[in-house]
Amino acid sequence: MLTQHSQVSFYTELYTRIPEDNTLRIIQDHLDFSFINNLLKNSYSLYYGRPSKEPEMMVKLLILKKF
Repeated sequence: MLTQHSQVSFYTELYTRIPEDNTLRIIQDHLDFSFINNLLKNSYSLYYGRPSKEPEMMVKLLILKKF
C-alpha cells in the first residue's frame, strides 16, 4: 500500500501490471543491451550532424515491433 508521501511515476505503475511471465519483461530483465552502444559508437560522429537516436533504444524498439 502506498503511503500519502510517496511518489510513484505513471510508468512504474504500468510496469507493476505486466505479468512476470510476459516475454518482453523476461527479455528486459535478463538481457543487457548496453553493448550495442559501444558496438556502434564508431558509426556516429560526435561533432557533425544531428545526434543519433540511441542505438540501444532503436534495437529495443525493433524487438518490441517483432512481438
